Amino acid sequence: MQETPGPLAGLEQAAHLHSLAERIHHAADDLPAPECAHSLAGISAEVEDQVRVIAGIFASLAHEAAVHGRPAKRLSGAEDSLAHRKVALLTRAADPLGWALAKLGEAVAQIGRLHEISAGPRTPEQARSIDTARAALGDRLFSAHRHLTAASGTLHRDADLLVKAVSGARRAPTAPPAHPNRPPAVLPAPVSPTASRTLR
Repeated sequence: MQETPGPLAGLEQAAHLHSLAERIHHAADDLPAPECAHSLAGISAEVEDQVRVIAGIFASLAHEAAVHGRPAKRLSGAEDSLAHRKVALLTRAADPLGWALAKLGEAVAQIGRLHEISAGPRTPEQARSIDTARAALGDRLFSAHRHLTAASGTLHRDADLLVKAVSGARRAPTAPPAHPNRPPAVLPAPVSPTASRTLR
């Protein structure tokens, strides 16, 4: 009979999911806002920083999946079930993270386009081109933020479900054995007020 992971393992997994979700949430919050009036250099630096952060998280998810898929790491019983559940829950964030990185790649392309336009002569056409490229950059940043928020929300919900499942398992009462022929327990006889006053 296969052993199932204990409640403590479930709580540890939930804590790991919440921690990863918070890292992704902070990365989303640290992206420059689409409507921000920062300089191009400032936006470029902020995008670079978050690309590194998000790529690092994505790499860690790929590493988790690769490590637990190696034959040398294959376990049995409860540990194997726990490892599979951990990888399955963690990698649910991989798809939206990948989309976020793709949108940030498009944002970097728009930053390059803005550098190219800014190097030209100052004309009304240049101003319109800059506005168009800025709008495209803001759209890509907004999309990246949306995908990161989706990844963070998914991990938080999975962690909450894990905690709920573990808490329910720990609180579930054990039904006493049925004894239909057993008489009800005899309650202790009440003590009369007179008797209680004499016992001092």
